[in-house]
Amino acid sequence: FGVTEQQLFDQRVDENYIALMKYEIGRARMYYERAKRGVPMLSTEGRLPVQSSLDCYGKILDKIEENGYDTLTKRAYVSKWEKLFEIPFSWYRTQEIAKALPLPWDSAKEDESKSLSPSP
Repeated sequence: FGVTEQQLFDQRVDENYIALMKYEIGRARMYYERAKRGVPMLSTEGRLPVQSSLDCYGKILDKIEENGYDTLTKRAYVSKWEKLFEIPFSWYRTQEIAKALPLPWDSAKEDESKSLSPSP
């Protein structure tokens, strides 16, 4: 991607850095989608914490995008209230019915992630 060590020290966000971050975010989302397939294999008690973590960490990727991919001078974080708001949706995703009736925005994200294949 042509991002140099000096560029990182200088906290310089340019087209190369943005391309790198888009690639890494796409790759992270791919791994999150793969991990989500394993949640039903966990014990009932372990599903919610893992699903909730996947959902909240996935939201950090959204925040990086909202920050213009600038992870050098801006902090991408999910607030406590955003995390608490997400818990009921995470819980729903761990239920059997979620397979037949996914949350509307989950279907859209799934379609989007299938069309994204990270490439350098």
